[in-house]
Amino acid sequence: MQLNLGLAPAPLRFCVLGSGSAGNSVVVESGSHRVLVDAGFSCKQIEKRLQAMGIDPPSVDSIVLTHEHGDHVRGAAHFAKRNQATIYATRGTLEKSGLADKPVPSVELASSQPRRIGGFLIHPFTVPHDAREPIGVVVEDGSRRRVGVACDLGTASRLAWAHLADLDALVVETNHDLEMLRRGPYPWHLKQRVAGRHGHLSNREAAEGLAELISARLQWVVLYHLSRTNNSPALAAEAIDRVLREHGSNARVCVSEQVVPTPWMVVEDLPAAEPVTVVESPGPKDQLEGRPAQNG
Repeated sequence: MQLNLGLAPAPLRFCVLGSGSAGNSVVVESGSHRVLVDAGFSCKQIEKRLQAMGIDPPSVDSIVLTHEHGDHVRGAAHFAKRNQATIYATRGTLEKSGLADKPVPSVELASSQPRRIGGFLIHPFTVPHDAREPIGVVVEDGSRRRVGVACDLGTASRLAWAHLADLDALVVETNHDLEMLRRGPYPWHLKQRVAGRHGHLSNREAAEGLAELISARLQWVVLYHLSRTNNSPALAAEAIDRVLREHGSNARVCVSEQVVPTPWMVVEDLPAAEPVTVVESPGPKDQLEGRPAQNG
């Protein structure tokens, strides 16, 4: 028998610690539970930015990595070792990044197989990008509030967009403005890579994809991984704002930056829904007690 004491659930909030070609990281918090999505800065920088947001770094016990590129994994191993955190990533990411060979706890993720990590349910899904086994993720807390992170993907694939339905907050790549990329200083082969089907989303592609994800529950849209050379915050925000207005959405827009974290963004409560089947993950305590984890 369960007693309803009328207690409000702990708030869900998140912020982007920084985003761009020099590093990317998002922290999601629900009550006492905190998870990092990507750790693309040095350990020192990640800790400094967490502290600036009022978070004690050792309270972050999980790091979910989307893929092996340096601007997403740079500080993962050092941060995990210093703060006794566990790294979660696909086998391809663990192997290609070299994390599988480092003396830090790691657990494999598989696309479309939800896994409980701490107080969160993590939904990983495959994305099209030029990496070994890249994923996007939806982070869901115990009150079914959902934050989706879709970065470093060349197209808004059907699989990715199916997982990003019914979100409360969307962190989405708006990497470049197509005209700025065409006229910019990048060599032709790099322009082709960036704009290709396994490259990065443009402002226009992100806006067109967002139109399919707008719902009454969407509260935040965060623009992520903006190129300093081939984009501007104003152009990216204009493209996203236009789509939200056309669809009558009240979602708020936040543009992430490379050098400073965004403010905290709070997600409001939603009614409980039916549970889903998940794979339980061993926590740091289990590993310290000698219970085997799935190592990459």
